[in-house]
Amino acid sequence: MKKIIFITIIAFVGIIVTTEAQTIEKGSQIYGIGLNGGFVVRDFEEIYSANIGIDLFYLYAISDRIALGASTGFANYFGDEITMASGMTEDVDNAQFIPVAGSVRVSPIRNIILGADVGYAIGVNEDNEGGFYLSPRATYLINEKFPLFTGYRSIDIDGINLESIQFGIGIKL
Repeated sequence: MKKIIFITIIAFVGIIVTTEAQTIEKGSQIYGIGLNGGFVVRDFEEIYSANIGIDLFYLYAISDRIALGASTGFANYFGDEITMASGMTEDVDNAQFIPVAGSVRVSPIRNIILGADVGYAIGVNEDNEGGFYLSPRATYLINEKFPLFTGYRSIDIDGINLESIQFGIGIKL
């Protein structure tokens, strides 16, 4: 059984390496906008229920499979109602961020793009200083204009991560 799994993995990797990507053309410039939503997980899931956002990105293809660039946007995390130790409830204010990040995208196989945005999320609302921003993602190209993506977003706020699972659609301009 282990040999079958090993051979299957080797075959799969071979297919990925030899399949032509054709989703990035060397020297091309890619501009786009993305709309996303998600749900908060782990440390902050009791405080924020969900989030929505908009992403703006620019990429430059340095090869047929790799593009580098920058991204920014806006993200809103919806505050939830929490119950205090005393039994009283309190509404948590929404948290808003403007991420400013460097971006990398790699296309290992046709219509699939893997990547990450790394930078800083500037806190917009009161008492929100922001923090280190990381957003790895996987994208499927429905066609050349409309990518669907899913990913993970983390903002490190004083050593505690505001994490969410993201889903969205983009539009290449």
